[in-house]
Amino acid sequence: MQHRFICLLVCLVTVACEPFDLEKKNFPVCAKPSASIGYTAGTLDVTFFLENPQGNIGAVGWDPGDNKGKNRVGTRVTYTYDKPGTYTVTLTLANSCDDQFSTTRQITVSN
Repeated sequence: MQHRFICLLVCLVTVACEPFDLEKKNFPVCAKPSASIGYTAGTLDVTFFLENPQGNIGAVGWDPGDNKGKNRVGTRVTYTYDKPGTYTVTLTLANSCDDQFSTTRQITVSN
């Protein structure tokens, strides 16, 4: 009786499921993104860019830190501040493997 049960169990396991073939699946392979914030300032106009970018970078987002909600997207962006001051800029990177990286840098803008 026990022999029949084991035989039935083995038959169900091998017949009931379709085999999974990993070779048919395409999994993205990514290196985690990273970079630092580079910038050049000309009065209230500031150009932000990626400094020492590494890994796979798909999306690049910038928060200029002036609480106006005017974020920018791209590897090199220009932003105009309304007034001089010190701002904390945030850079966020992402890739197709859902790896994310964020960093901040304080900048001072003058007239």
